[in-house]
Amino acid sequence: MKNGIQFLCLLVFIWACSRSDNDSTISPDGVNGPKNATALLNDSSWYASGSASRAFLVAGDQCTTNRFNIYLSNELPYPKGARKAAPYNCIGPCNTTQYLSFEKVPLTIGKYDVNWLTSCTPSPITGANYGLIVGGDAVFASYRAQGSNSGWIEVTRADTAANVIEGKFEVTLTSQDAKTVKFRNGSFVLPLKK
Repeated sequence: MKNGIQFLCLLVFIWACSRSDNDSTISPDGVNGPKNATALLNDSSWYASGSASRAFLVAGDQCTTNRFNIYLSNELPYPKGARKAAPYNCIGPCNTTQYLSFEKVPLTIGKYDVNWLTSCTPSPITGANYGLIVGGDAVFASYRAQGSNSGWIEVTRADTAANVIEGKFEVTLTSQDAKTVKFRNGSFVLPLKK
């Protein structure tokens, strides 16, 4: 009997150690893992999948020269338990509930203030943005960088030969009705699309 209990405990231990942890940190291969960005969103674990792409070049616009954009998304409910259901006839990525984007980030190693990213464009909705969405594309809450202490994004690796971007971020973004979201200890390892 004692050996049977020990064997059962051993099996449970092996099973627990082999389980996949969907909230784990970035996988070692980063770019090919199921999630390639993590952070704390208002002190709760947050993760997303995404990619980076070179900014579309516009003649005479210095904000598009040697820059890239980041788009991250996930299917996590936020706030907890408040997942908005997609319409019954939804077509496309219907379960996406959140996105975080950074636009016109310099394609070089360095730390950049997100307000500087916002000021580099005539559109007030670019720079750093976070949104809650339903049906994969309908925004029902939008947050953006406002004020002088909105945070930063740091590029720690910009490998254009291997097409990989790595970095960190900490941002506080505000909605039109003055609600805020705070991302801390953010990190990403993203494929750079051309």
